Amino acid sequence: MASYRRRLEQDLEGWIGRGLVPAESRAAILGSVGEARRLDAATALAIIGGLLAGVAMIAFVAANWSDIPRIARFGLVLAVFLGAAGGAAWASAGGRLVTSHVLLSVAALVFAAAIGLTGQIFDIAGDPQAALRAAGLAAALLALAGRSPWAAAVGLALLALGDFTNRSSFAGGQAAWLGWLVVAAPMGVAAALAWRSQALAHVAGIAAILAVMTFDDSLRSRADMVFLSASAVLAAGAAAARVLRDRFEGPAGVLYGWFTWGALVWFGASGFGDHLKGVGHSIAWLALSAGVVVLGRHDRHAPVTAAGVIGLFAAGASLLFNLGVGLMTSAAVFGGAALVALAVAWAMRGRKAA
Repeated sequence: MASYRRRLEQDLEGWIGRGLVPAESRAAILGSVGEARRLDAATALAIIGGLLAGVAMIAFVAANWSDIPRIARFGLVLAVFLGAAGGAAWASAGGRLVTSHVLLSVAALVFAAAIGLTGQIFDIAGDPQAALRAAGLAAALLALAGRSPWAAAVGLALLALGDFTNRSSFAGGQAAWLGWLVVAAPMGVAAALAWRSQALAHVAGIAAILAVMTFDDSLRSRADMVFLSASAVLAAGAAAARVLRDRFEGPAGVLYGWFTWGALVWFGASGFGDHLKGVGHSIAWLALSAGVVVLGRHDRHAPVTAAGVIGLFAAGASLLFNLGVGLMTSAAVFGGAALVALAVAWAMRGRKAA
């Protein structure tokens, strides 16, 4: 999707050429719109280096854990956490937002490691799921305190790990009605839009898709209806994100793509149960995927278009399976479709070059 500013620049050239807008107003109009800051390569490498340094500190402490006295261990962990959090506050006060976000993310990672290390120091038995969720909440609080989308992304990742630790579906434990991602993912979406963060939007979009898998009780009884409901909710989210693209350009575009992927994936998954499977579901899946391809092409949104294309192939395979077509016939059908698609693409490229 072309950005609003780039489209406005193109429109302004046409308006100025037709005399609709004075040429001297161009700079003022573009200045009123502004543009999200883009990280250059040097800044991106510095960010990666800072995060890796934080991970290296945790690994160094863990590697020398047995050689450090017990009280010194606790003091070291506490000092590293307070140093990272205090450094983030200092950087934020000085207007160094990128440095502040990096240090808050490091502080969140150190706090997560500190929970397990402190339990080991004082021989405290703990629940891994509770520890991960506590670390996720701490990261969320750090994110709110410093308005840091990166620390929020770390918090969402920790909460996701907590949701999928010791669950009955995987570890034979007692089932929970739902996971924390059901609440945390929408909050992450809201924060991504409020803070104009594409990175947090990626994490929140993925978290929203995965949150469906935390409905243990419902998945055991009627998984197909859970998946169908999740598809409808994500489709509504995709529609809302599409509407908000002009206002929240970067993160809304990212959420638009992820929600579309999730809606198609869970709609397809709903057809593998006992109630919705069959030719009718496959045809509906095909129709929805085709509509997504058209929508993605109309919006010039590559992730949405890709979701529709993948959905077409998956739905086509599902339809052939439900019709009882053999593997060799299916291979021939897909091979023919691939040849037709390549031929059309080659013809379109030749016409464009001419």
